[in-house]
Amino acid sequence: MLHPIHIPDYYIYDIYYNSYTSTLIIMVAGEIKPFDIVYIDTNGLEYKFKITIQLPQKHVYIYTLDVEYNSNIQLCINNSIINTNVNIYPIFNNEIIFSTMVKNEDNYIRQWINFHHNIGVSRFIIYDNTGVSDKLSYHSIETSSNLSEILKDYIANNIVTLIKWPYPKRLPKSGISGQVTQQNHSLYAFRNSKYIGFFDIDEYVNIQLGKMSIDNFFNKIIKENNIDIKLITGFSLYNKFFFNPNKLQCDGDKFLRITDCDNDVTKCGREKCVIIPKNVVTFRIHGVTKGNVSNRPNGIKQITLDKSNIYFNHYFYLNKKNRGLENKNATDDSILLHVK
Repeated sequence: MLHPIHIPDYYIYDIYYNSYTSTLIIMVAGEIKPFDIVYIDTNGLEYKFKITIQLPQKHVYIYTLDVEYNSNIQLCINNSIINTNVNIYPIFNNEIIFSTMVKNEDNYIRQWINFHHNIGVSRFIIYDNTGVSDKLSYHSIETSSNLSEILKDYIANNIVTLIKWPYPKRLPKSGISGQVTQQNHSLYAFRNSKYIGFFDIDEYVNIQLGKMSIDNFFNKIIKENNIDIKLITGFSLYNKFFFNPNKLQCDGDKFLRITDCDNDVTKCGREKCVIIPKNVVTFRIHGVTKGNVSNRPNGIKQITLDKSNIYFNHYFYLNKKNRGLENKNATDDSILLHVK
């Protein structure tokens, strides 16, 4: 398990280096006003970090500086000198990866990984939030987790990168900063990947165009619609809720065979995304908030995919007592095409 570099006094969630872009990155939760961070090199020269504020809500500040890699560096923050280590994460060049934050999902995480690995997602970045209090108390942190054991074969085979994420999902001022910081952490740590999908453990990508890999699916969509991927930040998928009104057994992967669902996809507000990280500056839960695509407002052009091509099944009753018991008198078994 990997551990972020945590400096509580400044809400710093990690300090890491992206060797692909030669960038030193500091992730700061947006709980306090942004402050200057200065890098002091081995010759005593000082370099000020650039700052990107996660918009529109200030969930996270992203500090970047183009420098050579050093495993230990010296920073100056508010006239205080801080010596710190620097993390470095794997390079998944041109690969399709999924990133998610989990808490107490031991019973369902392997199924989620297996399903999406089967459709062509090569790596999974799992941020383990288990044991962290949901209360709005930044310092109420626990560290218990069993995911290292549950996922040890995936970790050994480099399918899963497990990161301990000992930060509350929500904070008093910056709101859902724990998850937003996790997403932007992946965006910059694994910026060289081809696509990053941001989905929860109860959300399953459901390709409607036949049995194919997710890479082949996107290649098909790009070719048929003459999409220039240099000019988009990624793709948005509609949500479709699935229910369990009869309280059927859903252990293992049995829930994938429970076909009760909503009458249609959710029209707005529940989308999830597969992004092109090189084209994205900041991301928040359901979409890109700032991109670097030219001639677009905030550099954003995100394509919402038609439900006849793809959407995701949202089994939102998993691990949630007394939720998802509605009966909409609709069924959908299309995902079974992709179940081994």
